[in-house]
Amino acid sequence: MSENSRDTDDTPVILTGVYMMIYYVIYLLLGYLLFGIGVAQLLVKLLSGEPQGDLQRFGAALSRYMAQIVDYIAMRSPVRPFPFSDWPRVEEQEENS
Repeated sequence: MSENSRDTDDTPVILTGVYMMIYYVIYLLLGYLLFGIGVAQLLVKLLSGEPQGDLQRFGAALSRYMAQIVDYIAMRSPVRPFPFSDWPRVEEQEENS
């Protein structure tokens, strides 16, 4: 993670508020993407009998990213999510649970 990914006391409150609004809009748009992934997985499972692994991994990373956005907006975490920090990684064990 870079030094730019962390909000500090030097960041003006108004700029933090602007980031929060931008991330909220991103969060809303990602909700539609997540729903699309779910529909695609349903169709793949209907046709092949099992879900597609790449979509599972991407969906897991996307849900972790959305959780990072929620943590930032709720001021639980001072770290600004992607693109200011790294995209969340999903471990092999996590995707199977």
